[in-house]
Amino acid sequence: MTGADRGSRVAAAGVLACAAGLAVAFRGPERAHWRTLALTHGGLGLAAALVEPAARHRSAGREDVLTALRTGTGMVAGGMLLDTVARRALPRVAADARSLRKLAGTAGPVRMCAHLLLVVAPAEELFWRGLVQDRLTRRLGPGRAAAATTVLYTLAHVPAGNAAVTGAASALGGTLSLLRARGASLERLALVHACWVVPALLAERLRTPAEEKGPAMTAEPAGRTVTRWGRLAQLANNAVHTALYERTGGRLGGRMLGNRVGILTTVRPRDGRPYSVPLFTFRDGADVIVVASYRGSTGDPRWFRNLLAEPDAELRLGGRVRAVRARVLKAEEREAAWQRVVRGFAGYAEYQRRTTREIPLVRLSPRPGRG
Repeated sequence: MTGADRGSRVAAAGVLACAAGLAVAFRGPERAHWRTLALTHGGLGLAAALVEPAARHRSAGREDVLTALRTGTGMVAGGMLLDTVARRALPRVAADARSLRKLAGTAGPVRMCAHLLLVVAPAEELFWRGLVQDRLTRRLGPGRAAAATTVLYTLAHVPAGNAAVTGAASALGGTLSLLRARGASLERLALVHACWVVPALLAERLRTPAEEKGPAMTAEPAGRTVTRWGRLAQLANNAVHTALYERTGGRLGGRMLGNRVGILTTVRPRDGRPYSVPLFTFRDGADVIVVASYRGSTGDPRWFRNLLAEPDAELRLGGRVRAVRARVLKAEEREAAWQRVVRGFAGYAEYQRRTTREIPLVRLSPRPGRG
C-alpha cells in the first residue's frame, strides 16, 4: 500500500473514530469525559503525524502567537454575540450549554486548560487540517477542500448529541479550514483553536443561572416551536445515536448524563414503517418509564404520537430487545413518576417550565407472552 493510500484510509477511519469518541465522551460517564477526549484526539493527532510527516507541528514563532491572539479575540467576541442570540432563540442550545458546563466542571480549570492547550487543539489541527484537509486539497482544490472539511468536522460532532457543541464546531471548523486554505500554518491554527475554545469554556464555567435565563425567559412560554431544520438535525442525531448503539450493543450511547439510554422503536401509522429514537429510561420493576418532553416544545414528539396510534413497540436496552406495550400515566401515578424522573434528570423540570402542555410520561410494560 502506498503512503498516499495509507494516509487516505487513516483520514477516513479517523473521521469515524472521532465521531465515536465524541459520542462516548458526551454520552458516557461524566467522570471519564476529559480522559476520553484526550485519548480520542491524542490518537488522531498521533496517527496523522505518523502517516503525514509534513503535518507535524513545529515550534510557533512570535508572529504566530500575536496573530493567533488577534484572531482568537475576534472569534471569541463574535462567538459570544452569536451564543447570546442562539440561547434566546433556541431553548435547546441553552439547555445543551448547561450540560456542557456540567461536563466542563468535571475537571478543575487548570486540568481543563491543559487538556485543551496540550492535547485537543494541536491534535485536532494535525488531523483535521494537516491530514484531512490537505489531502482533500490535492483532489478538490483549496476552496472546496475547506468546505468539505468543515462539513465533515461538523458531522463528526453531531453524535455528541449537544446542539451547542455542534454549532460551535461548525463555526470553529469553518474558520480554521478557511485560514488553512489561505496558507496558515498548523502551528498558528492550533494557537487560534486554543485562543477560542479555552476562553469560551472558562466563560461557560463562570456563567450564572440568572445570566443563562436572560430577559427572554422571564415570562411563561407556551413552548418552543421546532423548525424544519431543527427536526432534520434531530433526525440525524437519532439516526447516528441509534446506529452506534445497535452496532455496539449499547456500549456506545448506552449512558448519557448519568442515565441509561434505550432505543424505542415505534410504528408509524401512516405507512407502518419503524421509527427509532434514543430516550432516557427509568426502571420501575419490570417496566420502564420514558418521557415525551421534546425539550419543552409546543407539540408532542413523533414517537409519542406513534404510540397513541399503536401502543405496541420494541425497546432495546443494551444488547437485549424487548416487546413492550405503552400506557400514558395519569393523575397521581404520573405525579409520583414525574418526581422520580426529575431526580434522574433535572432538565425535565426546565422543559416543563418552557411549555404549557403537560409533558407525558409513558410506562412501557412487557407484552404478555413476549418477555
